[in-house]
Amino acid sequence: MKPLMLAGQLDVLGDSLIKTVTDWGSAGLVAVLIVLVLVTIARQMSMKAAIGALLAMALALGIYKARNSLSDMVSDEINHPASGAGAVVVVVDPPRPGSGDVL
Repeated sequence: MKPLMLAGQLDVLGDSLIKTVTDWGSAGLVAVLIVLVLVTIARQMSMKAAIGALLAMALALGIYKARNSLSDMVSDEINHPASGAGAVVVVVDPPRPGSGDVL
């Protein structure tokens, strides 16, 4: 009798493979951003370029790590626009004739 692999075992194997690839992708993004910062610093030889590259890396990593909460906020705003922040209305009164005010 030949041993059989059950579907439950394949499910666990698939989940494990997806998690591994996802973890590698997150670590790879950080590594690529660090290499990009180092290359920018080496090419420019400028403190201003180094600070700009570090700020861009911090911004990119912040957006990447907050992607789930940001997507939830955008989805909520699209699906429930009435519960979001209201539009700002500015009322401008025209000047009265003879008051000397400028619009």
